[in-house]
Amino acid sequence: MRQQIDAYLEQKREELLEDIRKLVAIPSIHGQTEACLEALNYVRRRAEDFGMKTRMTSTQDVCVVELGSGREIVGVLTHVDVVGVGDPEKWVHPPFEATRAQGALWGRGTVDDKGPVMMSLYALRALKELEVPLNKRIWLIVGTCEEGIWTDMEHFKQEFERPAFGFTPDGNFPIFNVEKGYADVSLTFAEPAAEQILFLSAGDSRNTIPSLAVIQTRDGGRMEYNGVSAHSSAPELADNAIVKLCEDLEGRYPFSFLRFVARFLSDYHVPALELDDGTDQYMGEYAGRTTAVPTVLTKEDGAVVLNINLRHKVGVTREQIVDAFRRHETEYGYRAELIECQDPIMVSEKLPALQLMKRVYESYGYEGKFLLAQGCTYAKSMDRFVCWGPVFPEDPECAHMENEHIMLAGMMTAAKMYATYLARAASEPGI
Repeated sequence: MRQQIDAYLEQKREELLEDIRKLVAIPSIHGQTEACLEALNYVRRRAEDFGMKTRMTSTQDVCVVELGSGREIVGVLTHVDVVGVGDPEKWVHPPFEATRAQGALWGRGTVDDKGPVMMSLYALRALKELEVPLNKRIWLIVGTCEEGIWTDMEHFKQEFERPAFGFTPDGNFPIFNVEKGYADVSLTFAEPAAEQILFLSAGDSRNTIPSLAVIQTRDGGRMEYNGVSAHSSAPELADNAIVKLCEDLEGRYPFSFLRFVARFLSDYHVPALELDDGTDQYMGEYAGRTTAVPTVLTKEDGAVVLNINLRHKVGVTREQIVDAFRRHETEYGYRAELIECQDPIMVSEKLPALQLMKRVYESYGYEGKFLLAQGCTYAKSMDRFVCWGPVFPEDPECAHMENEHIMLAGMMTAAKMYATYLARAASEPGI
């Protein structure tokens, strides 16, 4: 069956790429409701073109594509909303044109998560047209709020059954069965000298480290700080423009936000905030280290507002996060608010569904492992879900960066893996 699946998807390669191109061309930046609905409807129309059943939440923010029949459901969680483009001047290819170059497909969403949406849909199409016998239902669940607060998944869970297990193709390979937590904390600084700031802007999404920060003051003119953007779960890949601005201007201007960032956020492991024990262990198991990075900085209604994105390890609670920031409110003159908090997850690698996933991955010549994910994916929204691909260990990580792209060879291999896994997970006994 695998050979048939692989051959089928190779035959559909150009059609798959064209569908990704058309989906990327819809600028469905998170928060742009009409564009996100347009992207969702595009996926729905293509699924119906392929003869699959589709349903929408009553709120029109999730589409479910169904294949097969049976009592249990195998789920694939994806999304069509994307983060902003960052600094447009840094893009080599237009972000919404899905350009093919250097063995890759370039554009916003090619890897996170529009490319994987279409790869997953074509995996289902392969099983349907090859008439693979299934004794479970497969649901491709496509959301529109992954890059923000997951109201879409709450609506889905209110109106639909829960899958028994599944994965989200929204990260890296091999298999990430443990995920750090996710939190956004907003600090609103009541700066007494705020009138000195004429303009202040950095960042356009809470989970992306900005590559550009701009401030204009009454006495200092306009100052720009350039860095390197990255997903906020991978601060080691970035050069944070907000940190650069604050470190450079601290001591030159009487702003509390400058002092706070320079003191607490220059090191993304934030030892001065004392969020955890400072190690990468939890009860003897590897859990990674907690990180916190400033991602959005603006002046609003006479105050300076700073968003801080955290990726906390297992054992760190939302109460600890809130306490860590509130203990400095008086000293720095800000008000702290927890905007969003997702707890860390751990899924047992002994589950039959995960052991099958490992075998399928290894059958394509890769070393199967279970690892910790630094990022935050829809896997947190469902029981027994993990993050699986689509980026292979040898390929570049560029989600949320300018010049986001997915390698074409890896894309095709991942699509074949997904189809092979779903065929077996929805047909073999004991899974």
